[in-house]
Amino acid sequence: MNLPKSVRSWAFYDFANSSYVVVYAAFLLPIFFSTVLIQNGYSLGSWGLANGIATVLGVVLAMLIGKYADKTDRLKTLKWSIGLAFLGMASVAIAVEYAVNLVFGLLIITQAIFILTLSLSDSILPHVSKKEDAYEYSGFAWGMGYLGGIAALIAAIIFQKLTGSDYHPSVFLSTAIFYLIFSVYAVRGLKNTPLNEKPLVEEQTKISKKQRFLLLLGYWFISEGITVIMLFITVYLSQELHFSNAKIGVLLLLFQIIGFPATWLGGKLAKKFNIIYLIGLTILFWGITILTLIFNSGMISLAFTILFGALGIGNSQSYLRAYYSNITAKSESGFQFGIYSIVSQASVFVGPIIYGYASDALNSQKIPLAILFGTMVFGYLLIYWTDKSANVDKNHETA
Repeated sequence: MNLPKSVRSWAFYDFANSSYVVVYAAFLLPIFFSTVLIQNGYSLGSWGLANGIATVLGVVLAMLIGKYADKTDRLKTLKWSIGLAFLGMASVAIAVEYAVNLVFGLLIITQAIFILTLSLSDSILPHVSKKEDAYEYSGFAWGMGYLGGIAALIAAIIFQKLTGSDYHPSVFLSTAIFYLIFSVYAVRGLKNTPLNEKPLVEEQTKISKKQRFLLLLGYWFISEGITVIMLFITVYLSQELHFSNAKIGVLLLLFQIIGFPATWLGGKLAKKFNIIYLIGLTILFWGITILTLIFNSGMISLAFTILFGALGIGNSQSYLRAYYSNITAKSESGFQFGIYSIVSQASVFVGPIIYGYASDALNSQKIPLAILFGTMVFGYLLIYWTDKSANVDKNHETA
């Protein structure tokens, strides 16, 4: 593995943070909302509302704290945010057993802090990579995230079996401790890497404010679809396809297993092929995934869902992160990735709320799922048009 030590260390934060994304946000809490909290007056709409409020708080923190990190100590700021995220996760773990009515509020706080940590970690990419390497490094890190998701999900499932409960505090705590251990490992490996260096001459990408706005708008529409699907997929599998928790856990595990080599390979392909076309390919993969979910007709359909979902979910997000890194100055990476988090996460405020209540009204998620794919296609078209007009990424013309 011929990668700089700083890149390997940075990638371990993706390894760590996937424990929260996969186990808390995609596996345990959606089902907890739809089976336990629904008896206390909550609904699918309230699950979307909780994530929406958390996102508003998180992106504001990301922009403000990101700008602060640019001027002070980026790594120290990340350490503090990781510590707070761990405390939030541990609080949720205790509340699911002893204070159920606090879960809604604790989720909002924890999710907001977690969004901040993601933004701070992403802002490190311009400091550890050259423009031509950003896609490969981002893909490797995203692939490491899949491995982290596998390990954390297996640990959670084991604790479920040992305790005989899907929501025992130890199930949640295993994920929180996993997150803390590997986050600490990541930041320790970065301690000698200059993350606040301000070069005397910094290469600037020629892109106007209008073009940056259009790119970010395209990101927003794609993120709308990705985020909503990630938040509601387990609810869809549980309620509409009638999958058991164990079967859902196995499916999520398969996503992670396929996703690691797929995303790392995707990053390498970006050195050989036009990145805009590769992003378009991932949107096509998303379309196949959504269609097979809507028209589920057995094991073959499910196999297509897993395969194309794994090919699309990581590569689409990894490409967009690296693309934005390449149009971002190092000296303002914290602030710019704070803006990036607003765009990539802001869909969590609008999308899940509308999607959740629409699903309640229609008593099905199938039509809302189809509409989401339309938003992703529109977002890609905005990025395609803007890239061509701005000639943003000259290093990635078709080989």
